[in-house]
Amino acid sequence: FEGACIGCHAWNGNGALTGIATLNGTRAVNDPDATNVAQVVLLGARRRTAQGEVSMPAFGHAYSDAEIAAVANYVTARFGAKPSSVTAKQVAKLRKAT
Repeated sequence: FEGACIGCHAWNGNGALTGIATLNGTRAVNDPDATNVAQVVLLGARRRTAQGEVSMPAFGHAYSDAEIAAVANYVTARFGAKPSSVTAKQVAKLRKAT
């Protein structure tokens, strides 16, 4: 998280650049399976807003399944209501499905 995510999401999850990058209390970080977070880390995300299109880059090419699982579990534990326990094996299945 510190290396790749903190620049946009901030250490406290409030979004360093824009409120759209806020993690605290979002539906994705409250997913007890962490599937949404893992998919976004793998594939990235794009959203149209009144201010234009914003995006999060995909990190699937740069990080292993274990690293993505660790980030997803950290994000849900730190910014969600309760921690998740997504595994590297589950991330590998998500990666293959895309």
